[in-house]
Amino acid sequence: MTDFIGSPAAIAAQKNIRDRQAQTALTPAWVNAARVMAFLEPDKTGWDAIKQIAAQDRMVGFPLVNADEMRAGIRQNLGPEWDTRAWDALVGDADQVLAACKTVTAAAPLPEDSTVIYHDRPSDVEITEIQTLNAATGVSPYPAYFMRSEAVPVLTVAIKDARNRVVATASATMRYHPDCTLGRYVFAGMVSVTPALRGKGLGKLANALVLRESHRRFNWTHATENVASDNPVSRAMIRSCGLTAGGLVSIAASTTGENLTR
Repeated sequence: MTDFIGSPAAIAAQKNIRDRQAQTALTPAWVNAARVMAFLEPDKTGWDAIKQIAAQDRMVGFPLVNADEMRAGIRQNLGPEWDTRAWDALVGDADQVLAACKTVTAAAPLPEDSTVIYHDRPSDVEITEIQTLNAATGVSPYPAYFMRSEAVPVLTVAIKDARNRVVATASATMRYHPDCTLGRYVFAGMVSVTPALRGKGLGKLANALVLRESHRRFNWTHATENVASDNPVSRAMIRSCGLTAGGLVSIAASTTGENLTR
């Protein structure tokens, strides 16, 4: 198990995010997104605190925003040197997502002798298994404390094969403050499948399973996931679970060159 993962700059940011969690819990516009500190509606809530945190972390996030408007705000308030990579933000309400996920799970049964395990407070061994698979598939793993739901509720699904090896995983987290504009939204993703089993629908199945189980536990009203514009496979997987693109993006602004996920 690794408490924090990535480059020195990424690890420093993750530690800062953990250390300011008490303040984040009291600030509806702040989001502990595990790998990056994120902010909602900065033009309404103010850029002063964001500037301070950006100077400390050298990376900050802005979920579900208009790309052009947010990039202009970042240039104006943080500076032109900040890289602003964007992922398309897909969203679905509970009814459409749950209906689609029910279809997915019915059409994509588990491989023979496989098991499904849900973690909200995984052990060190379980964390290591998930982190290792994430890293092997180009997904920056969550820090260990975050996976243990020590900051916000996090649910991780692990599909294990007959030899008890994790072959697919996905996560869902209620990372948004209940009093913010996204307070009943779940953020899902972190989908990883062992390379030997790709193309068999396991990623789609893991995503559907974690969305269904997280709704049972968290009772969210909407689900959101991010996907790169050049990743049609992941986009199709997310869309099969009932989420659609509405023109919004999630931006990670950085001066470190970090790439959080594929």
